[in-house]
Order: sequence, then structure tokens, then C-alpha cells
Amino acid sequence: MTLPCTNNLRRRPKTAALRVTVTTLLTFVMACALASCSLGGSVMPETNDHLNDQVLESAKNGTSLKLADATDFDWDQAGFVTSGTPAKDIEEAFGEPLTKESRYTASPALFVFLKDGKVTKAVRIVPDAFSGADARKKYGRDVVLTPPEGKKGFLNWRE
Repeated sequence: MTLPCTNNLRRRPKTAALRVTVTTLLTFVMACALASCSLGGSVMPETNDHLNDQVLESAKNGTSLKLADATDFDWDQAGFVTSGTPAKDIEEAFGEPLTKESRYTASPALFVFLKDGKVTKAVRIVPDAFSGADARKKYGRDVVLTPPEGKKGFLNWRE
């Protein structure tokens, strides 16, 4: 009668060991998957209501906006791309594709901020107020978003 009890004891450790092994393996696979998502130091686009509101107000009122005055984070160069810009063109201009899609389409404009040559922040901008002629260039901290002569609704990047 003690034999069935011994068999049950033997099975439980094997089952428990199997569970621990499977759990450990799944944890390892999940950790690798999460780590691979963050490899490469890619900065993903984010929202910044303060910056977006400042840009909208400037475009709507036809006033100039010094970009450094509208940001509360550290950067030494900035630029932008417009909706539809291919990821390869973004990477060529700023060093990273900044989108997992083949083209950037999340907003009318994406402001890209760099520090020491590396992208530190990418901000989705809702106002569609920018000319593609100013896009994919890097501007210094003195860049001012200025309306064209006598026009409201559009802003040019000028140093």
C-alpha cells in the first residue's frame, strides 16, 4: 500500500520541475522579446501638448515662435518631417527612422530634437502649418518659426 503513495510523490516533483522549467523558459523568451523591442535606442514619437499649443497659437495668430522658448527639455538641434515622409528619408536626415511603418503618418508634422548628434525626442505636431521645403534639415537652438510675410496659418523655420 505504500507503493502508490511513493509513485505520487515521484510524479509531483517531476510535474513541479516541469512547471518551473517551462515558466523559466517562458520568462526568458518574454525578456528577450521585450529587450529586442528596445534595442537600437530608437526614440518613438510622443505628444507634447504645451509645444503643440504654442505652435498652433503662433500659426493661428501669425506670430513668430522661438522654438527653444517653447520647449522644456535639452536639445541643440531640431528639425521636422511632414506626414508621408519615408522612414528611410527620416533616418538619412536624423539618424533614425522614428517610425515602425514605411512612412511617417501619425500627424501632419513630426518635430525631431537632437542632443550631441543623437535623437533625444520626437514630438507629433498637429497643426499642418509647415512647408516641405524646410523639412529634413537640422536647425540650431536659435531657430524661429515665422509666418510668411503677411500670412497666417503657415510657419517657416528660420535661423
